[in-house]
Order: sequence, then C-alpha cells, then structure tokens
Amino acid sequence: MVHELKLFFTDYPRQICEMQGFRQSELPAGLMDQILDYRARSLAILEDAQIFRIDADAYWMMSELVNEMKRDGLDELYSQVQLPFPTMVIMPPLTAEDGIQRQNDGSVIGLVTQVEGDIYTQRFAIRQNTVGPSTCCMVTRGMKAEVVPTPTRGLFEAVCMPVPDGMIEDELAMNRNFLGAAVAIATLLRHDGMLEVQQVSLHPRHERRQAERSGKVLPATLITKIALGKSGRGQVEAMKADMSTGTREEIPRRTHWVRGHHMKSRSGKLVWRMPHLRGAGPLVPQLRHVTGSASARSAATTPQINDT
Repeated sequence: MVHELKLFFTDYPRQICEMQGFRQSELPAGLMDQILDYRARSLAILEDAQIFRIDADAYWMMSELVNEMKRDGLDELYSQVQLPFPTMVIMPPLTAEDGIQRQNDGSVIGLVTQVEGDIYTQRFAIRQNTVGPSTCCMVTRGMKAEVVPTPTRGLFEAVCMPVPDGMIEDELAMNRNFLGAAVAIATLLRHDGMLEVQQVSLHPRHERRQAERSGKVLPATLITKIALGKSGRGQVEAMKADMSTGTREEIPRRTHWVRGHHMKSRSGKLVWRMPHLRGAGPLVPQLRHVTGSASARSAATTPQINDT
C-alpha cells in the first residue's frame, strides 16, 4: 500500500483532474501551490513509513485499554508518547459483512506521522490499485485535536466533486482509531511480553506465486506484524473474565491473570502496571499445631499457632 500511495502522489493531481475533465492549468494558483507542497511532503514521509498490521485479538485489547482510560490519563498518555517510527502505516483488522473481524488486506490504512509534539493522522482507502485520498488531517497534541482539510478537499470542490459532511465524519472516526492504535503500540512495546512483533512479508508466498503466474511482480515489502505476547494474552484473559457476569463471585479461581492498567505513581506520573498471574505456583498443604507455652499449661495460657 505504501507503493500505491507513492504512485498516487507522484501523479497527483493529474488523475483527479482528468477524471473530471479538468486541466491542471485551470486550477486556482493558490490551490495548485498547496497541492504541490502537499505532494512533496507526502512523498518525503512515505520514504520512512513502517507498516504495522495488527491482528484481531491485539487490536481488541489495545482498543479496550484506550477506551477505558479517563480523559486526564489519556491526555498525559498521548502527550508523552513517542512513536517507534516517525511515520507509521496502521493496518487494523477490518469487520466484514458477517460482523467478524479479519486481517486487513491493505484496503483501508491510517498514515500517522509525529513531528516533535504534534501527531498527524490521515485515512487512505486503496482498492484495485486505486487510491481514495484523504480529505482531512487530524492534528493532535495530547488530547487537543484540530481538523485541517487537505488540499485534496479543495481540489475536489474545484473540479465539481463536493465532499459530503458524513464522509468527513466517517474519516475522522477512522483517524481516531488509527491514532489510538499507534499510541497503544508505542506504549505497550516498552513492556516485555505485552505485544509480539514479527517481520513478515506483506504478500504471502501463495499471493506472490499467483501474481507471477499472471505476469505480475508484487513488491517485496516487509511489514511488522503485531500480535499478543504472553503477558498480552494474559491481559485479554483477565479482561474477558472481568466482563463475564457472575463468574468471579461464583467460581473460586486459584491461578488467574490479573489485568494490567495505567495508574498514577507516588510522584504523580502515569505508569503502566503489567498484567500478572495471581495464585501461581504449587499448592503447599499446611498442618496447623496448637500448643501451650512451656512454663504454664493451664487453660488460661494463650495458645500459639505454628504453621509447618
């Protein structure tokens, strides 16, 4: 998908103008300057983009953790976050018509870029090598967000392709999800075992072979696959146990995962408490002896309890 975005911006805005029967020379001069600057900046940040594909369980866990935090905690979390790469391409799982989340094939992606304290988030849709460009960019510093139209929105209006308000709202909702996933990845990667990171090919072997038989060559693109680590799996187990009704009170649990959470330290800083096993280890039988003191064995003597 980064390859498709590079091709799109290399040819931008010619393809949109030709689709509507406009020449680039007919665009307002000020708008064309904005378009060319946007094209140059987009191509530059795509050179350093790292792709993150998130599996369904890891995405659920990260989304729940972000959704459960109070606003003051979120503001501190988002303000202090440092993304692992200046530009992250976020590929969350997609919900199909049957309601089941499946692996993202690259049809909807988020482009998240951090420049000092500001984070810029955009949504792109890619279907059959055709790019649905971003019409707005969400700029955030902590929880303070500003919505900035991209030059593409002005381009659409100039070539008589008005953008409905509902489309902007949908795009912003996706941007919030992309940003939350990027912040959660950056936060949880600092704690061993929460997330499992693996470098894999964007296109599985069978896709590459099928493309070769049809005379196409798929780009050799490596992506970072994000899945649950051991502690992350324990976190999900604990979170789902907390959500189930009545089980915690009715069924005594010996060994179980206690969920991790963000908390304030004594110094007032926001820290992450790792999920951990409670009640782990072998059950050691105990034999209790009640004896009296050696000097007095009367009934008034206070008993002593010794565990062996």
